[in-house]
Amino acid sequence: MTDSTNSSYDVAIVGAGPVGSLCALAHARKGARVALLEANPKAAGRLAGEWLHPPAVRMLQENGISLDACPHSSEGNGFVVFPDDRSEPIVLPYSSGALGMTCEHSELVSTLHDAMEDNSQVQFYRGARVQNIENGRITYSIDGTQNSLATDRVIGADGRASIVRKSLGLPPERLTCSRMIGVVAEGIDLPHEGYGHVILGGPGPILIFRLGDETVRIIVDVPLDHWTPRDRVAMLTESYAYLLPESVREAFVRALEAGEFQAAGNELQLRATYGTSRRVLIGDAAGHYHPLTAIGLTLGFSDALTLAAQPDFRVFTAKRIEAVRMPERLALCLYETFADYRAEIVAIRQATYRRWRSSSKVRGQTMKLLACEDMSLTRLGLTSFRIVVRAIASTLPKSLNLDAWRRAREVTKALLSRVGHLLVAIRNLRLTSKAPLDKNTRLWTSWSRSLLTSVQPQERESRKTNTADSMTPSSTRDAMRRATDRLVDMQRADGSWEGEMAWCPMLTAQYVILSFILDEKLDPRRRLLVLRQFEHTRLPDGLWGLHEHSHPYLFVTTLVYVAARLLGVDKDDPLIAKAGQFLQTEDLLGIPSWGKFWLALLNLYDWKGLNPVLPEMWRLSSRIPLHPSNWYCHTRLIYMAMSVVYSSRFQAPVTPLITALRTELFGDNFNRVKFAKGRTRLRKEDVFKPPTIRLRFGFLLGRIFEKIHGKSFRAECVQTLVEQIRWELQNSDHTSISPVSGFLNILALWLQDPEDENCRKALARIEGWIWEDDAEGTRITGARSASWDTGFALQALSELPDRTEVKHAVDLGTEFLASQQIRESFDGFQTAYRSDPNGGWCFAGRWHGWPVSDCTAEAVLGLLETRPSALNDEALRESIEFMLRSQNKDGGFGSYEARRSTYGLEWLNPAEMFGESMTEKSFVECTASCMAALALSRQRLPSDVDEKAQLAISRGESWLRKAQRSDGSWRGVWGVQFIYGTSVS
Repeated sequence: MTDSTNSSYDVAIVGAGPVGSLCALAHARKGARVALLEANPKAAGRLAGEWLHPPAVRMLQENGISLDACPHSSEGNGFVVFPDDRSEPIVLPYSSGALGMTCEHSELVSTLHDAMEDNSQVQFYRGARVQNIENGRITYSIDGTQNSLATDRVIGADGRASIVRKSLGLPPERLTCSRMIGVVAEGIDLPHEGYGHVILGGPGPILIFRLGDETVRIIVDVPLDHWTPRDRVAMLTESYAYLLPESVREAFVRALEAGEFQAAGNELQLRATYGTSRRVLIGDAAGHYHPLTAIGLTLGFSDALTLAAQPDFRVFTAKRIEAVRMPERLALCLYETFADYRAEIVAIRQATYRRWRSSSKVRGQTMKLLACEDMSLTRLGLTSFRIVVRAIASTLPKSLNLDAWRRAREVTKALLSRVGHLLVAIRNLRLTSKAPLDKNTRLWTSWSRSLLTSVQPQERESRKTNTADSMTPSSTRDAMRRATDRLVDMQRADGSWEGEMAWCPMLTAQYVILSFILDEKLDPRRRLLVLRQFEHTRLPDGLWGLHEHSHPYLFVTTLVYVAARLLGVDKDDPLIAKAGQFLQTEDLLGIPSWGKFWLALLNLYDWKGLNPVLPEMWRLSSRIPLHPSNWYCHTRLIYMAMSVVYSSRFQAPVTPLITALRTELFGDNFNRVKFAKGRTRLRKEDVFKPPTIRLRFGFLLGRIFEKIHGKSFRAECVQTLVEQIRWELQNSDHTSISPVSGFLNILALWLQDPEDENCRKALARIEGWIWEDDAEGTRITGARSASWDTGFALQALSELPDRTEVKHAVDLGTEFLASQQIRESFDGFQTAYRSDPNGGWCFAGRWHGWPVSDCTAEAVLGLLETRPSALNDEALRESIEFMLRSQNKDGGFGSYEARRSTYGLEWLNPAEMFGESMTEKSFVECTASCMAALALSRQRLPSDVDEKAQLAISRGESWLRKAQRSDGSWRGVWGVQFIYGTSVS
């Protein structure tokens, strides 16, 4: 029925969505006089619940509601999960042949409204906007006319922004965990008809299901950090479309480009209360979760029917709190399992996959829990416990590799920490439910420490927008506390902090090529994750560059294409098909020299097409500026290993794959290519610093020397460099200064002896350069940074007004950082053309063996500002001496060492793609950091920071002033140029 003149009711229900409507019908069947108020009838068309588990379907049927006649409805047999590792989909059918149902939300609401039309017990107030609820009376307005009605009980079924909830004085804020985009596609088939498709592997999960014979719903979960206001369609297309089945992909992209999609927020509100006996909350007004598990309608319908059957509020509340415990935990944890890409959750996800694949009984039990047919919290707990145990077991390495065991320990620690916080959060929720009107400030904090992806404290917000003017001392303190908690949570078990030093896929491609040459096959999972990295770093045009904002590079695209083919990817595979087309239109002879070098190793290029890399250069007098010892350390070490490899002219055997690649890169005329002409040919888009005239003349002299050099003299030079490479490996824990030269060092030793002990150790230590996860795949990082990051983390904690709560973190951090100082000189460092490393800190850790001036300075600052006793006087003196050894003649400080050449050598730069890489120079960052550390050290050891050190500070200050630009800024090198350079100065 519609509007009546009655103004007194047994029950008044606010909200006429599916839950409110079913609640009205259920109460009417019990003989109650019901008022149903709906403020916005158009709300039924929003993106909301459309999947009904079997219990929800049964509840509707038992109340005379059938959805079979709805044109946009279908049966649901369960779900199919498409794992993020691209393995076989896992089918999860409902148990015992039970059927769920999908129905377009507006049709579901319309069907329920139709059922009320002939029910004289229900009076439906359309467009009734509730303004006030007080003393058993509801004041509302319709079209601006104010009315009121009396009722014995108000039921809030008005969703997440419930006015009934607000009238109870309950905290209005909800936590936005993610956003979702909904798209409707017509006339397409699904791989598993009758099932909901849960597709993983993107930034967030994707849910696809059928709505009627011709319609398919696609719902994409978008994490908050991906919800960018600009070019959102491009983000969705690039990040999600490739994951979709081919039958769906085109329709999805077409709908996005046409703007035919809906958007909504996914919000969390835990069920800590159902209100009071006079104002009862049900459905989303009582609590709501991420819609991935589709339990919202099932729980809401159950709320409605339980309340109608059991009017005693205390009994109703007790039943519902007990009933929702299992599905609530499952909803929270399952989304976290599917959406989080941290190593510990990846282990959980993989263990879940394995358990599902193990037996149909396990899959059936999972669906009973998901569909709310089995409400046993004990069974959920036991299932979760088994998965956690299996996840931990899967992380344990099968070798004695210390790095692997260290990673296993870190993953296990993180996992157990999150489980512990989860148990605390569950306990806090139960305590809150016993005193529902008391605001428990610890509730969300405890959940946020366990569910790091979905419950982020910094995203918790009321519906009001915060502005700078709304910031108060208390909110500032809260921000400080949350930031501190986050920083402490990121600390590793050994006391360090470390973030990833992201680099381009060039290194990952070289890793694949090196493994191919050495016949070190990648295991299936590593292969999969390497390809995922290539996929993740691919530019929108299907090519690759030096970074995500780069233009396409022939160099990087070629190496990635070749690496993918070496891993078994077909040339027509979508991953590299566009790259293959690009390479066919480009002149491969124009690839920069570094690319020519790697292609020559694979027998895809001729060594004649490279400019000479002469090992004899190292036999020049070191007093001559051209001697490599006067170059920047990274450059000279790359040249050293490259000259050894160049001297061998090694090329991989020709196989069918190599033959195919020759054709794909050069067409059918590989044997007729004049490679010698490629020595000076360079694609201008790849070149940052083209070879100078003087360098080209040097190349000419080198080619002449190649024709006349003595073989025995070259062999002697090569052998000397091989010994030097061994020394470098032995004094860098067999990692080398970076993976760039490290790969070349491995190759140089392997060419001398494939069983060389140092070569095998270095090969194993490649793992130390690898960052790996399911989201972005396998990355070869440009550097490790534990000492550097820990120094800054400690400095940040030192700024806290009260450090008592972080004492343990500070103790661990200072202990780690103090242990990373190099406290001895390396034997032979002078003959290795090295600066004395004693007293310094490396960017990575002591094991790296290459200390840096500003890494040393920031470590000293971190220790002196948090725990001065961690650094004894002798250690501090040695650090001061190391920093002073790094000062240049102009007063500025170099990075690894002081500048050695008084002459500019940039004209000699053969890198082509990179500039300013031939000599050490004075850096703003290094100078400012060393000055700050020396000044603070003076307070600790005034007698040791003597006139020499004071002079160094004065000279550094003078250089900094000269380096300042006219606009007041300083140009940095190691960070975001001017912002970083100015901030450290």
